[in-house]
Formats: sequence, structure tokens, C-alpha cells
Amino acid sequence: MGIKITDHGIFNDLKKNAVLNKNTHAEIGIMIPDIATIGMYLEYGWAQAVTSKQNNFLRARLGRWGANFKTLYMPPRPFMRATFAEKNKEWKKIFESQFKKTHDVKSALEAMCIRAVFDIRATIRNNGTASNPFPKRSPLTMAMLEAMGEIEKAKRQQKGQAAVSNTTTDKALMRSGNLEKSITHKIHS
Repeated sequence: MGIKITDHGIFNDLKKNAVLNKNTHAEIGIMIPDIATIGMYLEYGWAQAVTSKQNNFLRARLGRWGANFKTLYMPPRPFMRATFAEKNKEWKKIFESQFKKTHDVKSALEAMCIRAVFDIRATIRNNGTASNPFPKRSPLTMAMLEAMGEIEKAKRQQKGQAAVSNTTTDKALMRSGNLEKSITHKIHS
């Protein structure tokens, strides 16, 4: 007596799906070029030598005539890389689980991408990941926001409400919310 295995055509369906979707891939990130450029600076950080004109501007704006600004530095805040490092195994499991249910690469990628976008946005909102918290905004950044009237403006808009404005918090990456909103995905075939 032997064992008979019936696959109900699943293996043929999987083979056909694999051939049809061999070039299918996902893109997750910032698709708006201007915001992507800003995102790159935020992700990797930057340093810039201060010109005499910039130094004069900073001293005048901040009311620090005795100060001499030589370098502006923004530390990296890796919202994409840190999230990927912490969550990519979970994303892979989501893809595998969805693919086992549907036998469809596109729907599996879609499910995985939705979760990845959610996780990256959460990293921005939470000021980093559990293993990679972001540095707080620098005192210079907070002074610039105050000098530009952003903090007073935010307080007036709040009118005593409990919500904290993005300009009154020292959490990084939260000034306008555009970065978080711009994280999205595309499925390419």
C-alpha cells in the first residue's frame, strides 16, 4: 500500500505565479524628491562649516553677539536603517504568512509593505527604536525655533490644550509631520 499525495494544482499555480512575478519588487521609503533629500540628511546626519555670513546671521538671530559659530552639526537619526534592523525578520514572516495563504507575491508584498511603513512611521513618532533612540534636538535648534517665534506661535495655537506642539518638544524629526506622512510604498511588476 502506498501514499498518494494530491496537490490540487497548487505547485503548478506557484510555479506560474513565480514566473509571472519574477521582476516584482517593493519600494519602501520617501517618494517625494524634496522630502527624500531632507530624509537623507536626517538619516545620515551632516556637518557644515559656518561661513562668516551665516555666523553673523546666527549671532543676530539668537542675540549672541559674542558667540562664534564654526560648525553646524546634526547627528544621524536613522529612522529607516534602525527600523529595518529591528523589524526585517517580522516583515519577512508577514510576507511568508501572506504568501502561504494567497499564493500571490503582490498581495504578500503589499501586506509586508503596509507593516513596514507603519513601523518606520512609529520610529519617527517614538524618537527612535528601542535599541537606537535618537538624540534630542540640540539647544541651538531649540534656540532657533524660539528666535523665529515658532514656540510662541505654537503656544498660542494650543490655547492651553494638553497637546505638545512639534516645535515645543525636544523630540527630533517632528517639526511639521511631513517626513512621517511621506513614508509610503510602491509595488513594481
